[in-house]
Amino acid sequence: MRNERELAELIFDKFRASNCKTNQIVMMRSINFGLIDKLNPKEKELFFTVFNGLIFTGYFTYQSDSPECIRLTDKGYDYIYDDDKVDEMKQKPWVIPSVYETNWDKAYLKLWKTIGPQDSAIHYVGGSQFYKLILEFSDDIPPTYSQYIEERRKKEQSTSRVDYYKDLLNHLDEENRKAFYVKVQLFLEENNDSQNTSNNEQDFDLPLIEVQDNSISDKHDEESEKPTVFISYSWDSAEHESWILNLATKLCENGVNAILDKWDLGSLGKLLPDFMEKSISKSQRVLCIMTPNYKKKTEHLAGGVGYEYSIITSEIFSNGANTSKFIPLFRNGTEADAIPVALKGRKYVDMRNDSEFEEKFLNELLRDIHDEPKFKKPNIGKKPNFAD
Repeated sequence: MRNERELAELIFDKFRASNCKTNQIVMMRSINFGLIDKLNPKEKELFFTVFNGLIFTGYFTYQSDSPECIRLTDKGYDYIYDDDKVDEMKQKPWVIPSVYETNWDKAYLKLWKTIGPQDSAIHYVGGSQFYKLILEFSDDIPPTYSQYIEERRKKEQSTSRVDYYKDLLNHLDEENRKAFYVKVQLFLEENNDSQNTSNNEQDFDLPLIEVQDNSISDKHDEESEKPTVFISYSWDSAEHESWILNLATKLCENGVNAILDKWDLGSLGKLLPDFMEKSISKSQRVLCIMTPNYKKKTEHLAGGVGYEYSIITSEIFSNGANTSKFIPLFRNGTEADAIPVALKGRKYVDMRNDSEFEEKFLNELLRDIHDEPKFKKPNIGKKPNFAD
């Protein structure tokens, strides 16, 4: 019996056979009478799960009116003629369940096998990463993973991942649950860090005992939760560089992976642009240490600061002006002579007064990086009964 990936390739073969380009179509009668009718009954049941899944993940669209057809997208076109991508995708797991009369218990067991057990999961996903994925689909759970785990501990609920992953999924309504599985599918397809691609025959009926040691999984999740921050600054003076080094050291001492050229650039001869591009790309946040000299270099795109600024403005343009990835940190000068154009109007941390450093560092900068605000909006209660 063919699996999901093999059935997907049969659909893609229809596009290949017609040498389709983006926006070109394959008639549904070709799918119905040249493909589906040749499948066995079990494959036919699985086929529609795959067919809908490929639509959800953006490879083609479906047109129901005349002519009934499927239309190749840019993503589908880029994929079907790339042999390397096809070979890679054949090794990827499939987690999207059927959209009709979904068996959610069965769907969860398959998902757990794929992302759950640390020693055997095909694509292991830790607790904090799973929580970030599911947070997009629910607005009534705690804003951070650590808060969610703490609430479960207070309620004496299990903090084993196999339990709270399922609880989080069951908390979603059916529409968002389906959307979440599509999100995970896209995540798996874009992630090349397979932990174990050979363990495809694990028995789903075996008891899931491998995660009962909560101390191990909690420790792993805490490690994966540490944010990475890149520090962009200008070489103004020896005193300024010493201040930057102290800032980076204190970040590391307080659970932040601070990337600084002084200790992360590596050996002589290493390409500076490559270091800057990769560091900014992989960091969750970027600290822009604003001084008059820093702004001057951004205006003239001079030196390392100029190159970093070009990357920063490019990311702001592509990710949207509302991105909070870049944190302006005001060190010297005035707003007029120290803040670059791309950072104007953004909330910043004012660290011009050294006597306020510890307070600003802890309660503004560090709290923001760790997503632990000092002031938290209370839960919204129920509307009171206004009856007389």
